[in-house]
Amino acid sequence: MSATDPALVDALAASSSPIQAPADAGVHVVDALVDVVAIFTPAVQICVYRRPSLLRLQAALARQAQAGALVGFRRVVAAGRPLPPLPLPEPAIAAGAAQELGFLVEVFGELLGCPRIGLRLEVLDRAMCPRWHRDHNGIRLLCTWLGPGTQWLDDAASPVADPALLPADAPPSGRAAPFDLVLLKGGLWQGNAGRGAIHRSPDPAGAVRCLVALDALWD
Repeated sequence: MSATDPALVDALAASSSPIQAPADAGVHVVDALVDVVAIFTPAVQICVYRRPSLLRLQAALARQAQAGALVGFRRVVAAGRPLPPLPLPEPAIAAGAAQELGFLVEVFGELLGCPRIGLRLEVLDRAMCPRWHRDHNGIRLLCTWLGPGTQWLDDAASPVADPALLPADAPPSGRAAPFDLVLLKGGLWQGNAGRGAIHRSPDPAGAVRCLVALDALWD
């Protein structure tokens, strides 16, 4: 399956209502892109779309990281428009990095219906947010390209209401694989005050972690 398969994006755009996730499903894992609309189900705080790794891109990123040539960046891009030129290393571009970013931005824009998107490519050698926490935002998309993926904890697995009180070494309920599309619902999403996806960044253990983060912008 191509990462930029237009049929998948068209199916997402044509979907008008969330799928029926279990009423108590804080974490919902799907195998079809169109089913990521489950994130709009009130009980769902995390929706994970499993997809194959892009091995050519992953190998190119690993080589660039080893050479110290992989650098993160932040941009604001218009939803529904082609991406502007981005500061990606040439080997990563040749391996499909720009097409992959275009796919993620298109999917997120179709899903949220926002006019603009905050795009971040993070290149990390340590955990960015190592403690369990909830984000004070709407819905965020994360996709790890290189290194370990985002970890999460289902509400039912948390013994405390405030995830900040959890020990840093509390084991996760699940974790994303490279190139999984992870949607995290935050406390600012309508009807979700006081709730949100409990998650944390993994320790890359001396290696380099590269991930994409997308946030909807409305003004």
